[in-house]
Amino acid sequence: MAKAKKAGAGAADKVQVILKENVDGVGKANEVIEVNIGYYNNFLRPKALADIISDDEVEQVMVAKRKEELAQKKQEAEDLASAVKNLGDIVLLRKVGKGNQIFGSVTNKQVIEEVTKKSGGKVQLSAKMKWEIPEVSGLGEYTAYVQVHPEVTVGIRLVVKEQ
Repeated sequence: MAKAKKAGAGAADKVQVILKENVDGVGKANEVIEVNIGYYNNFLRPKALADIISDDEVEQVMVAKRKEELAQKKQEAEDLASAVKNLGDIVLLRKVGKGNQIFGSVTNKQVIEEVTKKSGGKVQLSAKMKWEIPEVSGLGEYTAYVQVHPEVTVGIRLVVKEQ
């Protein structure tokens, strides 16, 4: 006759740990995982690969990791903004009618294409970013703004010339 398993059995056999190093097939350094207590006691602890971690400590690790991710995204946005600034003026060639009025309008997609061309594909902007394109009706210089991050906006100087 098979023995009935106790309610909740197995749950007590697990423990939350934070890995100190990458462990093949288990996880990466600073990752919080749940492992069998035996695996922790017989393998991870003797080799100093992990430490037991409480729920409060897990929360602290997750908050710190999130802050680090946000800081990294902001830094990437600042690097992108710097790369856009370093491109200089973006020249847009347009057909011109009477009174130096251009045909059509200037869109963010056109600006994106010109930025990509000028950078050789190294600077990638997206139409999903928040754009402020001035109403361009004639030849001249204008400034378009793109928000590459909630805290980082960059101005792109547009020079509209006759084709």
